[in-house]
Amino acid sequence: MSTSAPYFSTPSSHLRLRPLPRLLHLALLTIAASSLSAHAAGADNDVTMPAVTVTGQGPAATEGTASYTAGEMRSATRMDLSLRETPQSVSVITRQLLDDLGAVRLDQALAQTTGIQVGQNDTERTTFYARGFGINNIQVDGMPRGGNAPLQDTILYDRIEVIRGASGLMGGKGDPSATINMVRKRPTKTFQASAGLIVSRWDDQRVEADVSTPLNQDGSVRGRAALAKQRRDSYLDMYHEDKTVGMAILEADLRPGTMLTFGFDFQDNTPTGATWGAVPYWNADGSLAHMPRNTSFTTPWSTWANKQHTIFTSVDQRLPGNWTVHLGYARTESSNRTTVAYAGAGYPNPATGTGMRLWTGAWGVGKTDNDNFDVYASGPFTLLGRKHTAIIGWNGGNQRARSLGGEAEINYPAQIPDYRSWTGNIPRPIFHPDGSRSETVTRLAGGYVATRLSLADPLHVIVGARSSTYRSDTRNYDTQGKFIDTSDFAETRNEVTPYAGVVFDINKQYSLYASFTQLFNPQTSKDRNNKFLPPETGDNVEVGLKGEFYDGKLNASAALFHTKKKNLAELDRTVPPGFLLPDGGQAMVANGDGITAKGIEFDLSGQITPAWEANGGYTYLHAAEADGRRAATTQPRHLLRMASSYRFDGALHGLRAGASMTAQSATYSEAWYGRPPTGATTNIPQGAYALFNLMGSYALGKHASVQLNVNNLLDKKYYRNVGFFDGVFWGEPRNISLALRSTF
Repeated sequence: MSTSAPYFSTPSSHLRLRPLPRLLHLALLTIAASSLSAHAAGADNDVTMPAVTVTGQGPAATEGTASYTAGEMRSATRMDLSLRETPQSVSVITRQLLDDLGAVRLDQALAQTTGIQVGQNDTERTTFYARGFGINNIQVDGMPRGGNAPLQDTILYDRIEVIRGASGLMGGKGDPSATINMVRKRPTKTFQASAGLIVSRWDDQRVEADVSTPLNQDGSVRGRAALAKQRRDSYLDMYHEDKTVGMAILEADLRPGTMLTFGFDFQDNTPTGATWGAVPYWNADGSLAHMPRNTSFTTPWSTWANKQHTIFTSVDQRLPGNWTVHLGYARTESSNRTTVAYAGAGYPNPATGTGMRLWTGAWGVGKTDNDNFDVYASGPFTLLGRKHTAIIGWNGGNQRARSLGGEAEINYPAQIPDYRSWTGNIPRPIFHPDGSRSETVTRLAGGYVATRLSLADPLHVIVGARSSTYRSDTRNYDTQGKFIDTSDFAETRNEVTPYAGVVFDINKQYSLYASFTQLFNPQTSKDRNNKFLPPETGDNVEVGLKGEFYDGKLNASAALFHTKKKNLAELDRTVPPGFLLPDGGQAMVANGDGITAKGIEFDLSGQITPAWEANGGYTYLHAAEADGRRAATTQPRHLLRMASSYRFDGALHGLRAGASMTAQSATYSEAWYGRPPTGATTNIPQGAYALFNLMGSYALGKHASVQLNVNNLLDKKYYRNVGFFDGVFWGEPRNISLALRSTF
């Protein structure tokens, strides 16, 4: 997408703001009325090197555009549709925005995305939510990310596409929250290379390299490789992480209309001082604990080491009549080695230092293999004198997760003598495998068909359906490796998920849209009897207005959504404190009456002037149980996100400045065990708060730039999670990072 076409005819175009379209006025006025510090017409972070012109990538690639929006996205329907033509609420986190935010992890990117709430149980378990529900559908290039995966590093990706609401047509799991699709960078037909060095607070050091080059004279064969290495400590005591992530990808135009892609990527995370839970909210006498933000009741050797390796390949073939066929396959192998001890149980006595108890988890190497397939054909057809589009496909995968049997040798007591002087200096447990094992095999696959009918010049309708089959069982083997039996069997056959969407073009800039889909989501949660809960079901409806301005350089939307979901897994509060299932999980219960979530959402992304990029949005969420009680209490009712950057000219040429902010209303979690010492039921609250970030970058000549990011500028104290085992997880204090990047 070109970013250089001027909106104004005067030489001072960088200094004058064209009147905003009416939709933007309406959206911004509504946001201002939402009681959430509307003065935050923020700005964001940035890399100030000249834009790189990227050739050889798909039309939706955002790398090198210097833009905060995208021309099209395919995650919702696999059809080549612009954001305005897609009948759902969508956001695209472009490569420029990722770089400006300094977002090197997925959670850092989603923490600045419209409608997405980021939670954290401990150092290694991060969760995402939207529209009242958890996000379970996370993909890479349209395929499931795979189980047992570490938190993804963003160096591999051109963009992150987020579809809010249900998208069961493509994936079989119609979660009404959102689908997150990370789209890999692709090789280019011209040579380009970049390198970077990033240093941040808490001894955080990261190096990056990215090279793309043609491998023959005409660029019909091309390759790309990216690599990042990071070592960091943390504001949390004892925590340290080593991470290596990389990718190599090859594209070849075998003949006109035929492209073969093959590649692999990997990510190895080795944390030490990892936590397994949060810090207590209450003292033993019921007073507030007010633990410092650096508090960690872990050990120096506690680890959730994780390795993930993926090989992927695809063939794209153009057919007569502008039809295309895509065949894709990816295999992900991941393994983890978990040995962790953490004092997450009990309540502290600040007078004596007693009251805290250790949890210990020590297991052998767990392995998970995922095989995923993706086949579809799409193209135009003519009916009744009008041109339409159709797609037919099948996708799915098999997952095999293996865990070893055995016992851990633990040579320390569970009780901590004095938490005030805790150093974690205890012997590391040793896991002794006994030869037994269990393998959980899960299959989820289905076929789908959809068509986009052009009923009239301004009216387009998308109708389709998916038929999905789900099966899961656990196969148990004794110490001699002999098969014993099968347990935890669950199966759903030929579950049909319909989808319908309509887009009406009011004019060349504005469109009205509506979409409907049913929900189907097999559950992995179990009840107190160790049985799987029934699948989640329901429906999702969304209506909205979208606008596309300045030849697609600026996109805006306003949406109303309504979701009804049944059989949602909730914590079973009837079990005694500390009750765990055989696999170490918590007992859950299905909310048969269901939850209703409804709300309103605004989103804005792209250029306001040729020098001014903006991205952000506002979400209002009202989630309620069947009896009217508030549901999804850990998700805010009001959530505002804004990011912006401005490129200076004249005497300040080469300088870019930006800022970003997030503001949310109050949340709370109901206590799991009640407030000590009486055990009375009460809430653990998180008050409303706002976070502000700043960015500045400067071009050091033609091929280098330096960038400064300051996150949590005001050093706001806030919780990233409330209520997990009656604990709280502190958000990160003020952090400062400096990045030096160069291009070749």
